[in-house]
Amino acid sequence: MPITAGKDLPSGPLVALFGVHVLAAQICRSLLADPRQDWTETLTLEYDWLPSHARIGSRRKLMAHGLFHSQRHWAQLATLVRNAGFPAEFHGDLLFSPALK
Repeated sequence: MPITAGKDLPSGPLVALFGVHVLAAQICRSLLADPRQDWTETLTLEYDWLPSHARIGSRRKLMAHGLFHSQRHWAQLATLVRNAGFPAEFHGDLLFSPALK
């Protein structure tokens, strides 16, 4: 089912979460489309809560992490929806999705 503007969108924190997802997807697309990107360049994340060995990674590694990590959160949301008793016709696998032919 397509998501449309207006009354079909959920209100509350999910809207903010979806907005972050859309922004992240736009950033990923622009990075992937830029032929000047050096995917082997090493970057350092400045998060005190990360162990020092986990703060350094290539652009490639950080992009892969971002793509896979978002899947984790979508799975968490799907679990919460199912546990709350809402019907879930989509079984969470791209193979069963009508999105791609």
